[in-house]
Amino acid sequence: NNYYKMKKNILRVQNLLLPNYTGSVFAYGNSKLPKNTLIVNLSSAQNCPSKALGICKVADVCYALKAERIYSNYKNKNLTVEPWIQSAPTADIKQLMTAYIDNASEKIEYIRLNEAGDFKDQEQVQQWSEIAEYYEQNNGIHTYTYTARADLDFSEATFTVNGSLPNIKGAVREYRCIPQQDFDALPTKLPQGEYKCPGDCKKCHVCFNDKFKGLIYCRKH
Repeated sequence: NNYYKMKKNILRVQNLLLPNYTGSVFAYGNSKLPKNTLIVNLSSAQNCPSKALGICKVADVCYALKAERIYSNYKNKNLTVEPWIQSAPTADIKQLMTAYIDNASEKIEYIRLNEAGDFKDQEQVQQWSEIAEYYEQNNGIHTYTYTARADLDFSEATFTVNGSLPNIKGAVREYRCIPQQDFDALPTKLPQGEYKCPGDCKKCHVCFNDKFKGLIYCRKH
């Protein structure tokens, strides 16, 4: 079976780097994201740096935090991977990511950073800029993320940054979550430079690249 062969290839590398963990370190999409997207969480939702700093505006309705409360396997995965990915050498991270990319059932076109959590410091931003550039140049894979870290500088990041707060340095646009009532009240035709998130990343890729520079409204989950 091809699936088990690919899984075996991944675990062969993973056992060298995370010897006591047999679960998935990275995910191929989710209910919203297509399978051509490799999801890489740099922290758990429970230990999200933006939540800890009190700068996340949607911590009360965070879907990743809710998922960690409901699904123990998802929470355990994030809490297990978190210390490794925050301390592992860049070469080790790339080695494991490459194993997942090379053995994916669909060709990976995007890397999504921080479906849960956020960047912990400027050094991590720089590290992942290096990793993002590597996969862009060698595999044609583009990396993107969302962040509330207005205290960090993303101006030299090689990945697409959607800012969850206004005026994040280096963010290509603002991604503003608003209450359901306000979202539903938005006009069908918005002013130029504004966009209403359709809530389906399998059909819409506006957040994935740098083309749209304006303001995206999304409905709070």
